[in-house]
Amino acid sequence: MNTDHWREPPTLSGEFVLLRPTEMSDVAGLARAYDDDTFRYFPFGIESLPPTQETLRHALDSGRQTLTQVDAQTGEIVGMTSLYNLSELHRRVTIGYTWVSSGVRGSAINPESKLLLLDHVFGTLDAVRAEFNVDDLNVRSRRAVTALGASEDGALRRHTRRRDGTWRTTIVYSVIDEEWPSARAGLVERMHRRSTR
Repeated sequence: MNTDHWREPPTLSGEFVLLRPTEMSDVAGLARAYDDDTFRYFPFGIESLPPTQETLRHALDSGRQTLTQVDAQTGEIVGMTSLYNLSELHRRVTIGYTWVSSGVRGSAINPESKLLLLDHVFGTLDAVRAEFNVDDLNVRSRRAVTALGASEDGALRRHTRRRDGTWRTTIVYSVIDEEWPSARAGLVERMHRRSTR
């Protein structure tokens, strides 16, 4: 196992999306990709503010492996995602702080992004668990995570504040290593269905 992979954000290339380490120079492209619905379910705080030099610097200094999502067909920046809570000792990773522009929602980009990330988690990192934390009111994301083949592990009540000040229940989902081959096959099929729309 190469421990550098646990420390350094990866570059992951697919047919529809390129995931690469976020740079400060990405701020203009991220700002163009942003719309008012982007961070609707993000917790209250700087992470839920529109992309600026300040918010991007915060993301890069957060300890997360922050990745910019680039449309492989157009070269346009379409969003961000992160690997965080990485534990090499316990071989687990959380995938989150994910958003994509409204123009590519429903396309093959998000499924392929998850495919690349999970292949990295279970392949390159040889992890045994990938976790996702989702606002209980975020029906779209909950459906998407379930469609990955993730199982619902439980609820963290009054876990964090939402942007509007209400308290969020966070639903915890996971995929474990022994489930990944079957989940991966389903995700590949879903990605190809979306690519032909």
